Amino acid sequence: MTTIDTDTGLAASTARAVARMTWLTDTDQATVDLAMRYAHQIDAALERGGQDATKGMHLGPHLLRALDTLGGTPAGRKAIESGDDSPTSALARMRSARRSGA
Repeated sequence: MTTIDTDTGLAASTARAVARMTWLTDTDQATVDLAMRYAHQIDAALERGGQDATKGMHLGPHLLRALDTLGGTPAGRKAIESGDDSPTSALARMRSARRSGA
């Protein structure tokens, strides 16, 4: 069960999540570092408040993408479990959906 971590911030919850991703290897370290950097930047921006907080929230989708790539989201884990590790562009997904009649 997930909880909202209001005491320690996004960086702490990101670090805990990454620590539980037992499938990660040394080659994933740069993506882990990037995700942590995004989380720290968001926390710092929210702490400053005002326009900085608004600007910091623009990093949210980037953090989510990094976590997704690492298998840190439901969709990311599903891709890992299915063995689909190839990146798919939005255009490729639309073309595939159109071909399949979806």
